[in-house]
Amino acid sequence: MRKRLALLALGLSALAQEVAVYPGFAEVKEPVDLPPAAWVYLAGEKLGHILPGSLRLLGVEETERVFQGSAVLFRYRGEGKATLRYLYTGLSGEVFYTLDGTTLTAWARLKLEGEALRAERLTLFAGEVRAKVLPQAALRALEGTPGSPFGLFRYELPPRTLFPGTTELPFLRQAVEPERLLRYQGPFRTQGVLPLERGLRFLAPFPLAPGPLEVVEEGRFLGQALLPATPEGGVAEAWLGQDLRARLVREVALLSQTEKEATYRVETRLENPYPYPVRLLLAETFPPGFRLDFPGAVLLPEGYRLEAVLDPMEARSFRYRLTLPR
Repeated sequence: MRKRLALLALGLSALAQEVAVYPGFAEVKEPVDLPPAAWVYLAGEKLGHILPGSLRLLGVEETERVFQGSAVLFRYRGEGKATLRYLYTGLSGEVFYTLDGTTLTAWARLKLEGEALRAERLTLFAGEVRAKVLPQAALRALEGTPGSPFGLFRYELPPRTLFPGTTELPFLRQAVEPERLLRYQGPFRTQGVLPLERGLRFLAPFPLAPGPLEVVEEGRFLGQALLPATPEGGVAEAWLGQDLRARLVREVALLSQTEKEATYRVETRLENPYPYPVRLLLAETFPPGFRLDFPGAVLLPEGYRLEAVLDPMEARSFRYRLTLPR
């Protein structure tokens, strides 16, 4: 009779359990009301997804665990309220984002194998860490103060029942002011047209774990990019691939040359084809021994860096004098 009551208490406790979801597993805490001395946990198929060594009773002094098929016999000193805790590889999570115009939405993607799981407290930890470190790190995840333990971002999700399969749900939504970017970075080239990448830059309205970003503007898909880890208030950049409309045109003219070096005048021209401002980012590298005269640019040991904002339909030229060893 006592065992039956204990099993019933376990079934009811699932309504109040805590679930912390990580990139490759989850930490589950289920409150239980223990009888004296011994108790049987009927794990069922769930036991096959519980990380060996992670199943334990918190709140009593364990003396023995006996695994028999899909059941676990616990022996301990004490009784009453306790917590059944384990690491569950059948549940994992990640984040991804959508940017529709000026609205940034963070989504959680939760993947569950096995039976449905009810979480009254559901926490998602997202980020990039070595998979082998995760189970050991989870032991400390909920013991400290709220934050971003061991390089992970922490998000509180609304309570819900998770069902087998993949569940996607939005959990944060905020307006941003994206700045459009065009970029060329690479070694010095003399070809007539240089390829440009298009991208976006905005201030993070909330902490951003690294994850895929899909960008839509006026109902039209613009591209996908990987959003890097960015703290709240930090600058987030996303690059969407080659821009097919903007053209960065270059002309190179030889000014003088000797046996040891040659000097060139380089003109790079961009016409903004869009009805909104764009920020141009230029960064070039040169062979060792170069000399560069480029007013307005940030000169670097390996080359230069330049940023400029172009209004809608504005055209602008950038000129520099470059001396290279022959």
